[in-house]
Formats: sequence, structure tokens, C-alpha cells
Amino acid sequence: MTAATILHARFEQPSFEAYRELFAVLNDITPAVQALPPDSALLDLTGALRYWQRTPAQLADLVQTRIMARYGLATAIGGGPTRMIATISAGLTAPGAVRILDGGPAALSFLHEQPVRALPGVGPAMERTLHRYGLERVADLSGLPLATLQRIAGASTARLLHERAQGIDPRRVTPAGPPPSITVRHRFGHDVLDPAEVRRCLLDLSRQLGARLRQSQQCASRIELQVTFADRTSLVRSRTLAEATSHSPRLQEALYGVFGALALQRARIRSVTARAAGLADAATSAVQLTFDRTTEDARRLEPVIDRANRRFGDNTLQPAALAVRPHARTRRADSRQ
Repeated sequence: MTAATILHARFEQPSFEAYRELFAVLNDITPAVQALPPDSALLDLTGALRYWQRTPAQLADLVQTRIMARYGLATAIGGGPTRMIATISAGLTAPGAVRILDGGPAALSFLHEQPVRALPGVGPAMERTLHRYGLERVADLSGLPLATLQRIAGASTARLLHERAQGIDPRRVTPAGPPPSITVRHRFGHDVLDPAEVRRCLLDLSRQLGARLRQSQQCASRIELQVTFADRTSLVRSRTLAEATSHSPRLQEALYGVFGALALQRARIRSVTARAAGLADAATSAVQLTFDRTTEDARRLEPVIDRANRRFGDNTLQPAALAVRPHARTRRADSRQ
């Protein structure tokens, strides 16, 4: 293995705005920065080490210091000779700490100690399959003949797992900032305890997101939700959609699902922010037709509602649940393309 030249930085609960802005700091360290929304980034230090005349650990410390000073965010950083090892290292590192694995026996030994699910491409189903054969650690895969692994996992998957168990990961850091997205935010006029009121707000945000997506003729493949509490801390969670969509009820279901998974108990919520990410041209996105007449009627009705709201005002036509609002609220929405 080569020396450690790749860092995986994982930021502690960044807001959507902070996540976009902190790339100015990262690009000052190295131009080879790849965004991994919603809270991580990869940095290739190949050229930066000579420029800065510092070690990977020293550059990682520099990143942490600048991010903390400018945004108040703790950053966990893992480093290694490959993307895979850097990412695994970052996942096992506490916020504010650094774990750098140089190439050679130390990095390979670290990799072999990890469970098989740590390898990219090993999901729950593949993990269960490997466990049935007693393959629980990466070291177990590393010592298994390729022909045997092919009988268990299939030819192409086995070759990939075999290479990664040996520490081989040819993937490069591809310079790319945060992808285009559409963001809408709602700030409550008071700290909210009632989950029903939060869900009513999410209904409104999903309606806004759908209208903006349809107006820009785009579909979203991922929904992200940020919940900010009374003490100004926040949680960010995301969900990948089954298919790219601009249909408001689908966005609503996703937001409800993400919020429900947080299982908040008596939390005082100050604001919620929803973001549609993974945008694609609606003309090239496939839409799965259904036999549900209600769903198909709603799809056909959405363009009519959009035209009415653009002509006569945003709330001319809206869900009945939003017609009567228990408290006066302020709302701010913005779009980033």
C-alpha cells in the first residue's frame, strides 16, 4: 500500500447552509475535495502534502481547527491510503479526533479486524449470507479462496469483495462540491412540543418542495430533513426515495418517515428545514404508474394547482389541514440550484 493521502472528514450535525459553506475551508487545504452529503467529504492530499510541508495528521488538525473556529463544528477525520480505509477509519473516530493509518501492514491489519459489513458493497442481505458461512471478519474473506467466495456471493461480487478484503480500492477522489438542491425552511413563532403541529409543517414543506421541483422540471431522488431545537442544536437525517419524484404526497411520506424515525419525545422544536437533493431532469426520469386512481388523479391535478397558486397566490389551493393554522408562523424558503 502507498502512504496515507486520503482523508475522510465527518462533520458533527452541520446545518444545510454550513455544509455548503465549509467547502471554502476545505478547498483552501486541497483542490481535490469531494462532497458526500449530508455531513462528510473526501480530501485527496497527494499534492497538498508537498505544498503545505505537513504530514496528513497535521493537515487533518488544520482542517479541524479551521472548521471549529469558523463554524463551531466538531470534525471526525480518518485517513488512509485508499478511500475505503479512510472512510472506515472516520466511522470509528469520535468527533474532534483524528485517526490516520499509513499504508503497509498497519492499515491492512486494521482492515482485517473489521466486520464484513464495513466493506463497501456489503449490505444487510450479503452480510447475512456471509455470516451463514462463518465469514464475520474481513480477515475471514481475505483468507478465503476466490473460487469458494464466488460460489457464495457470485462471480462479480466475489471478485470485488476479494479485492477489498486485500485492501485494494481503485476509487479516486473526484472533485465535486455539494450537488444542486432545493431547500425550504419553516421557523415556528414559538418552540413547538406538539408532533401534530410539526407534521402539519412538514405537509406544507412537502407541498412547497413539490411545486418548486415541478416548476423547474426536476425530480428529487433524496429527501433530507434538519430539525433545530430550542437550544440551537440540530439533527440532520436523509432518506433515498424508491424513485425520483416531484409528486408532493411522495415527498410528504418521506418527510413523515424521516421525522418519525427520530422518535423525539417532548423535544422543543424551533425550526425544520427540508431539502430535495439528487436532482435530475424530469423529462429523463421514469415514473412508475399505479392502478390507484386517487394517486393518478392527484398527479394530474398538481399542474392545475401550481398554475392557480402562481397566478392568485401561494396558498390559493392547499391541503385542508393547512387552511386553519393554530398559531401564527413565519416562514422562509430559498432555492439553491
